[in-house]
Amino acid sequence: MGDAKVNTFFISEKISKVRWVPEQLRESERFLTGSWDMPKNFVRIWRLHRNQYDGSEYNEFVPRCSDKLAMNGDVTGIEFVTDETVIVSCSDGRISLLKIKKAVEEDVLQREAHSEVLHSFKASGKNTSCTSISVYGKDVATVGEDGRLNIVDTQAHLAVRRSIEADSCSLLSVLYVNPQEVLTANRMGIIRMFDIRSSSDGTATSAFMTSCEDDKRCNYVSCLTSHPTQPHIVLAGSEEGSITVWDLRNPGYPASYLSAHTSPITDIGFHRSDPSKLFTTAESGELWLWAQHPTMSGGVHRAMETSATTATENTNPWLNGERAKNRISVTALMTDLRKAINSFDTQSSKIICGSDSEAIYFVDNIL
Repeated sequence: MGDAKVNTFFISEKISKVRWVPEQLRESERFLTGSWDMPKNFVRIWRLHRNQYDGSEYNEFVPRCSDKLAMNGDVTGIEFVTDETVIVSCSDGRISLLKIKKAVEEDVLQREAHSEVLHSFKASGKNTSCTSISVYGKDVATVGEDGRLNIVDTQAHLAVRRSIEADSCSLLSVLYVNPQEVLTANRMGIIRMFDIRSSSDGTATSAFMTSCEDDKRCNYVSCLTSHPTQPHIVLAGSEEGSITVWDLRNPGYPASYLSAHTSPITDIGFHRSDPSKLFTTAESGELWLWAQHPTMSGGVHRAMETSATTATENTNPWLNGERAKNRISVTALMTDLRKAINSFDTQSSKIICGSDSEAIYFVDNIL
């Protein structure tokens, strides 16, 4: 990796979510943003254009908004179902299915479906926020501040296939680990696994708690991700800024615990095409790259290792406990923005980030 290059574009909206629009066989020049904490919030589709006023050899691309759709509340999630359809969740407790119509000049966003209220408090009947979504195939899992887990069918006008009272407190994150099993994470730092095929009362099949430097306090899970090629490896970003890693084949104890940021982690995820690289963002305005060191190959040194050591070296470095720190390097790509970086997405050598500083950041040359 060479020196990363950062370009900043101010757009006068606090960005809660950002996603590249998938393209086949080439890098995408389109992306979506969702805003929050504004008088009116929108999902916007953007396109990168050459700066017509810059005739230099190093003319940079600049983003231009093609279309927008108003949302009822803060945008809390954006996830693609297909290359042209996307699920958006909001703080009004609903989700929407949007369709992207690509064109040569101006792309168009259309709302294909709008769900019923998925999250509300029983006592008051008031809507509450849908805090997180996760997509697997045609299904989307939603969780909210009411502690409910919903499985929604995107091909049946967002009909609810399964609704589970998953927790007694607010749920902050949800993650599909396979077509049958979903993880939820709550404000107390407890992660539960649910078998969504079960016809029982929705009891979790397993539960485990995130680690914390202070044993006397909770450490809520702010975001979840799984390894792209080994989905049984799950990583959780937390309130204290640490990363806890579990092997779901043996979830009783964390496989690794890594101190990281000094503020809550806002987003965590692996590079879409390079699973040796993980990225995290934080409320303090940081973007970090966690890069796996290349595995040693051959040589006298390898021959001299014991079988136990060799086995350890060959495992995924995220499962190596304290040894993980020696097999993963950390690079700060962005620091000290003083406003939270809330979301990011990767493609090829580029990362796009959305921030509370009402700006979009493009980080290039990360590979």
